[in-house]
Amino acid sequence: MKHFVAAQSLIRAGVIFEKKIEGQELIFVRSEDTIRAYTGICPHQGAKLSNGIIENDSIVCPLHRRSFACKNGYDIKAHTLLKSYAVTTEGEDVYVEIPVENSVHVNEQVCPREIQDLPQPKGLPVLGNLAEFKAGNKPAVLEKWSGECGPLFRISLMGKKFVVSTDPDFNIQLYKNRPDKFRRFGKIDEIMAEMGINGVFNAEGEQWKTHRKLTAEALNARNVQGFFGTIQEVTNRLLHRWQQKAMNANSIVDVQKELMRFTVDITTKIAFGYDTHSLEKEHDPLQQYLEKIFPAINKRITSPVPFWRILKSKEDKALDASLKSLEQTISQFIQKAREEVAAHPELKTNPENFLQALLAEQEKSGAISDKEIYGNVFILLLAGEDTTSNSIAWVLFYLLQHPTAFEKLRKEVDAVLGSNAVIGDAEHLSALKYTEAVAMETLRIKPVTPTLFLESLEDQRINGLLLKKGTTVMMQSKVAQTSDAYFTDADHFMPERWLAGANMPLHNTDVFRTFGAGPRFCPGKNLALHEMKMALSMIVKNFDLKLAVPVAEVKERFAFTLFPENLMIEILPRK
Repeated sequence: MKHFVAAQSLIRAGVIFEKKIEGQELIFVRSEDTIRAYTGICPHQGAKLSNGIIENDSIVCPLHRRSFACKNGYDIKAHTLLKSYAVTTEGEDVYVEIPVENSVHVNEQVCPREIQDLPQPKGLPVLGNLAEFKAGNKPAVLEKWSGECGPLFRISLMGKKFVVSTDPDFNIQLYKNRPDKFRRFGKIDEIMAEMGINGVFNAEGEQWKTHRKLTAEALNARNVQGFFGTIQEVTNRLLHRWQQKAMNANSIVDVQKELMRFTVDITTKIAFGYDTHSLEKEHDPLQQYLEKIFPAINKRITSPVPFWRILKSKEDKALDASLKSLEQTISQFIQKAREEVAAHPELKTNPENFLQALLAEQEKSGAISDKEIYGNVFILLLAGEDTTSNSIAWVLFYLLQHPTAFEKLRKEVDAVLGSNAVIGDAEHLSALKYTEAVAMETLRIKPVTPTLFLESLEDQRINGLLLKKGTTVMMQSKVAQTSDAYFTDADHFMPERWLAGANMPLHNTDVFRTFGAGPRFCPGKNLALHEMKMALSMIVKNFDLKLAVPVAEVKERFAFTLFPENLMIEILPRK
């Protein structure tokens, strides 16, 4: 059937045009002055290609940078083709033909499986598996149970049944079927909404699509390149702060907390146009608020009884105070942005930051409320500072245990930076191949978001397992990412495995899900990698580092994200 797409003038060279037709995500590109149509979903891990970019006349996927030639949809690396559709033009109008497919679904599962057929780790009467799950590091507990029960099992938390999957083939089906067939665990939205948070992280359906489009545009590859000046400025602040500390008698720091200051300064300036200068303050209240909120969200999501609604503890009252203070701070961001947009109307069409874009969309379409603006600002602040700072901290933890890798990274940085203390040109970031390999290897072993809870929106079968509407699946990615079934010597820290020409019989990046997969993959991936490379290159260029505690005393802790607790590092001037 032939469907109208758009006027020819809207489909321009170097730009991906997207449109949903007959329930199918399609993209349209102009190559060699010819308009071509392809599926809008990457066949690798289900990312939306419309969130990617055109580079060298190829469609580049935003998730793992798979590259498909605009002229024919061919991926030379994986030798695959994007599904294409016939395009015709009538005058200025563009049409696409969608074939009617009379396919019959065949259920190949001879013996249907249901949740009760899955194995379950030993538990207690009534409580089930709650005691062990609640008391420990939750991702680590799921890893342990996977070792006992296999990649697909069930657990019971006070009578409520959950499916747990560490099977990447099972999990990718859930990723790809978001947001139409799966949503985040409903309690996540309930808890965050109770805290006044309503944004892209916990939004679903059409509301999510509105929020996601704005977020993806704000954090696309082109814009991230434009953020270089801000990242460079904040990296210089970190350099000066650590130079002062290195000159002091007591130069031991909690590196995870130090790096939170770094990412807070970057996130607030890029996303809201507001500079918090937390690296220049010894006691930053904003950081103290953030440190209380993520652990509280994590605790409440997995709590079977909402005791805080009945009687507030001292911890609950401290959380309420932090939320109120953070709301006041964010309200100041919003008010300042409104004043800037009012004074400079051109910002409505060319916003300089994420918050201005939200305000422009609110005025234009009314699709976003004041509460949703606050929620998106809140979420971007939390996500931007926590995940990246934790990742950089884990990198330093591994580098200090692997001096050969440290020296190899330093040699690369010296070659790229020359006499400069900090990267001076955004183009130099792409030259830091080994630095990026170190970052990717750390993210493989220590993904800061190792679990994702998804809820089935309908009765459906995934790889033969019946998931009834409302069933929650706990997906755990770290098990596959550290398995010898997918990576050679998976338990070893080996950054070289990420470099071209590495002699690794097994290097299955398809199971690497640190940034998620499917339509809801993390839009901040490029920004996170830029921040990581900027910080790491500056640190190894200018400082010698020593672990100030035994390795065994650095603990893996989970508070919505995975971070190294007690990672104390001594900062010394480079010899």
